[in-house]
Amino acid sequence: MIRINLIPYRDARRQQQIVHHLSIFFAVVVIAVLLAMGAHTTASMQLSDLKEETIRVQQQNAELKKKIGKIENLANLRGDVERKLDIVDRLQEGRFRSLKTLHEIAKVIPDNVWIKSVKDGGDTIELSGLGESNKAVANFMRKLDQSPLFSNIQLLVISRITVDGLPVRTFSLNMSRIDELPDRKKASAAANKGGKG
Repeated sequence: MIRINLIPYRDARRQQQIVHHLSIFFAVVVIAVLLAMGAHTTASMQLSDLKEETIRVQQQNAELKKKIGKIENLANLRGDVERKLDIVDRLQEGRFRSLKTLHEIAKVIPDNVWIKSVKDGGDTIELSGLGESNKAVANFMRKLDQSPLFSNIQLLVISRITVDGLPVRTFSLNMSRIDELPDRKKASAAANKGGKG
C-alpha cells in the first residue's frame, strides 16, 4: 500500500493562508494609514485656506474701518463747513442790511438836517442828530415814514441848543426797520397770490 504524507502539504497550505491573512491585514493597515494621511492632508489644506481667508477678511475689515473713519471725518468737516457758511451768510446779510439802512437814510435826509450817530439794534434803529429847526426835523421824520424800509418813527427828544453861535435843534428818534423779502421769497409770494386769484 502506498502512503502519501500530506502533512507537509497541510503545513504549506497553512503557511500560505497565514501569509495571505497577513498580507490582507497589512493591506488594510496601509489603506487605513493612507486614508488617515489623506484626511489629515485635506484637513490641513482646508485649515490653511481658512487661515488665509481669515487674514484676508481681517485686512478688508481694517480697510473698511479706515474708510468709515474717513467718511465720519468728512461728515464732521461738512458740518463744520456748513456752519461756517451759515455764519458768513448771516454776516453778509448784516453787512448789506446796514449798508441799505445807511443808504436809505442818506436818500431821505434833508439838507438842513445832520446825523451825529446811528445805532442799529437789529429791528430798531436809533438816530441822533441836529436840525436847523423843528420843521426840518419833522420833514426828516415824514420822509423816513414814507420810506419802504422804516416804520414806527418816534421822536424821543428834541431840544434847542447853540452851535457856533447859531440856534439849532438836537434830536433823537427811534424807528423800526422793515426787512425786505429776498427775491426768491417775493417771487414765491407773487406766485401764491396769482394762484389764489
